Amino acid sequence: MQELSSKVKTRVNILAVVIYALVGILFIRLFYLQIIRGEDYLKQSLLNKTQIIKISAYRSVIYDRTKENKLAYNRKSLCVVVIPANLPEDPLQQENVLSNTSILLGMSVSNIKLKIQEEAFDKYTPVVLKYDIDPGVLVKFAEHIEKYPGLLWENRPRRVYPLMEKASQLIGYTGIISKQELAQLKGNPEYHFGSVLGKMGIEKMYDAQIRGKEGILERMVDAKGNVIEQSVQKEAIAGNPVVLTIHKDLQELAYQLLAARKGAVVASIPATGEILVLVSSPGFDPNIFTERFSESDYNVLKNNPDKPFLNRAIGGTYPPSSIFKLITASAALSFGIPLSKSVKCTGETKIGNRVFRCWNIHGTVNFKSAIAQSCDSFFYNVGLQIGRDLILEFARAYGINQKTKIDLPGETSGLIPEMDWFVKRYKRPWSQGDTANISIGQGDLLATPIGINVLTMAIVNNGLVYQPFVMKEILSFDKKEVIWSKQPVVLRKVNLNPKHFEFLQQAMREVCTSGTAGWVQNYLVADVPIAGKTGTGQAGGTKEDHAWFTAFAPYGHTKLEEMICVTVVVEHGGGGSAAAAPIAAQIIDYYYKQIMKIEITPKKEVQ
Repeated sequence: MQELSSKVKTRVNILAVVIYALVGILFIRLFYLQIIRGEDYLKQSLLNKTQIIKISAYRSVIYDRTKENKLAYNRKSLCVVVIPANLPEDPLQQENVLSNTSILLGMSVSNIKLKIQEEAFDKYTPVVLKYDIDPGVLVKFAEHIEKYPGLLWENRPRRVYPLMEKASQLIGYTGIISKQELAQLKGNPEYHFGSVLGKMGIEKMYDAQIRGKEGILERMVDAKGNVIEQSVQKEAIAGNPVVLTIHKDLQELAYQLLAARKGAVVASIPATGEILVLVSSPGFDPNIFTERFSESDYNVLKNNPDKPFLNRAIGGTYPPSSIFKLITASAALSFGIPLSKSVKCTGETKIGNRVFRCWNIHGTVNFKSAIAQSCDSFFYNVGLQIGRDLILEFARAYGINQKTKIDLPGETSGLIPEMDWFVKRYKRPWSQGDTANISIGQGDLLATPIGINVLTMAIVNNGLVYQPFVMKEILSFDKKEVIWSKQPVVLRKVNLNPKHFEFLQQAMREVCTSGTAGWVQNYLVADVPIAGKTGTGQAGGTKEDHAWFTAFAPYGHTKLEEMICVTVVVEHGGGGSAAAAPIAAQIIDYYYKQIMKIEITPKKEVQ
């Protein structure tokens, strides 16, 4: 009996030890969960229950100068989003949810995973899987919500660009903020993981003014991620309408006239610097970016040899060719070369041991006819007479080697061969032949279409160089009040006698009556007197030359604010008279017949 009692006592002791051990383990586990990890689990619990979500604001509607035509606007789009944190942790369960989502949205599982991977900067940022969900699909989603833990539907704004490729580089497009962009904007509370911002053009340049103010939505969800209740803590505020200087109809016409050829068109109002047209061809359809574009698709577009992302109007550089003769002429007039000066053009000019050819045999030409006929021989002669330094001094004054400071991202500057740069590149001193080359716009000279347009405005403005701009006004939300407007800015003044500017204008007029572009005025646009300058820029190798034409109209018109300057470049288009001048002429004709509709009194020609 005593032996039995001893056995029972031993078993009780063992049981007690086991119980104490289990209690000890439970206590340690509770201590770990509540004391050591308690704060972490509390935060996780709160995050699982309460979600703070940013409400996207509607970006500004972008209007053309008429305030009637929309260049960019928003529309509502039903979309399905996923919050990665609310997806099942178990890999098999998560795969099952993604498979269900794939069937629902008609997307591959791999594409869904790619979207989450590329856009989920953190696991609580909602990622849009698909926009423009059919209401029928949304009904199925709602009826079987238990099959889609982590997924929600939202009504989000979607950007629309009605001009598509015709204004793509000008207006730009929007997209999800990248890690690099977020790092650059660090400290600005308006930008965060998942923000939408402008990636190009006006959308990028004026993103802060266009983006509006985001709202805040608070959601309560259960353990499966289903929404229990939600409330708006802060309403989103749409961006104010903005007005550009661009005229929609003229912009579309310019793109159509380029007819898919690579090139650019810039049209401006010389009295202010307002840009009426800024076209770069080829373009792309920015609407494709309102649906998430895969990185591989983006790279196909980015690496396209035609460079549709390049805004050739402000970022393309080309030899200015014979248009530069207007700068050489300005330097010559400043130097004191008489208007009566004449040169006999035999088709070639010998300089040292080299023979420099003219594109034609013009016979005896004077200053004005040399500009009108674009005689190289005349400008070889005056270029050597006045010298390199004075020519480049006027090139700087007109701004050929500088950015125009247009309010768009991506502008590049032209190039003039500064002496240090030239010697470093060619390992030899400057020669007379180099002076002859730059005198006619060849050699190491580059210019942008916007830069040539600014040069043209300066000649019309008797030397005033205006800063070109495309953002005209910001309106009140009801469009009844202008709350901000851009004022014209004079960057500098070209120091030349007003009578010499008048002479240059007269010579440009002769280009379009009896000179290299005379056929355009006589056969295409009879009613609006045009003054301009053609150019044929060497492209190098066996490639066709670049075609230039820059012009202003109406010649002799007394109201500067009613005038227009148009610059066209067609890459590998051949002669400026044949390829570029007709485009400019048709733009001018349309502008005055369909838009301005003003009475033009031609100025009496000065012989």
